[in-house]
Amino acid sequence: MSQNDKKVFYITGASKGFGLELTNQLLERGFNVVATSRNKQQLSNSVNNKFVTNDNFLALQVDLTSNESVKNSIDETISKFTRIDVIINNAGYSQCGTIEELTDKEIRDNFECNVFGVISVIRNALPHLRINKFFANGPRIINISSIAGFTGSFPGFSIYSSTKFALEGLTEGLNEDLKEFGIHASTVLPGYFRTSFLEKGSVAVPSHPIKEYTAVRKIQEIHENQINGNQQGDPVKGCKVIIDHALSENPTTHLFLGPDSMKYAQSKIEAIQNDIKSNYDAASKTDFTN
Repeated sequence: MSQNDKKVFYITGASKGFGLELTNQLLERGFNVVATSRNKQQLSNSVNNKFVTNDNFLALQVDLTSNESVKNSIDETISKFTRIDVIINNAGYSQCGTIEELTDKEIRDNFECNVFGVISVIRNALPHLRINKFFANGPRIINISSIAGFTGSFPGFSIYSSTKFALEGLTEGLNEDLKEFGIHASTVLPGYFRTSFLEKGSVAVPSHPIKEYTAVRKIQEIHENQINGNQQGDPVKGCKVIIDHALSENPTTHLFLGPDSMKYAQSKIEAIQNDIKSNYDAASKTDFTN
């Protein structure tokens, strides 16, 4: 297989966690990879150089809050590989804290990275994805979400959860918008995986905590000191599933990743069904004809 015959992946947040594992697995499997990070040096030092060549890998320093930076990274990708086959929007971080105690900047910064950064990547890449005929079943957009984007029942993570809920709605609508071009869009909703996601630098805590929120502080401490490093999810296995999903002939719109994610999802579905049933008689009689 020539270099031009290898699919081209563009991955954000590739210097650690899922992003780094995805990058290494893709390179090992023989694909071309464009990996982006806020810190190019950290990214270059982290990637497994065993599978890196000048032809198959491009490391880029990208600020997802800057449309110009994102656009330049897409342009550099096209310049080197002529196309993009799969985008994996992995960059993001968790903002802990309640709405009352978080500042406007803390809230908006989380949305800038987790939502608007994703939008910027997709918007700049779409002109190239729409004309891509190399991927027989259509180019792919994979947005790494979270089970917290399907159920918000995690105390102290309402803002983070809302960014992921936004990503779910964005992806579902995007999938409909892009059907005529044969482009597939889907989200991955991981449960707890043993990555650096709960370590300092990946999870932000409120700068002005309110002491009355004792239950939220307890949950925060549990995540930092008990869950972190003890998650049951294996990122190596999880990333293999993500890659296989991206390459599948007809990927589903949602990929609930991990047994805990699927368990949380089933509980949410049952709760919604119960809510519908409880309010059905009154809520179903609201049309003009009733």
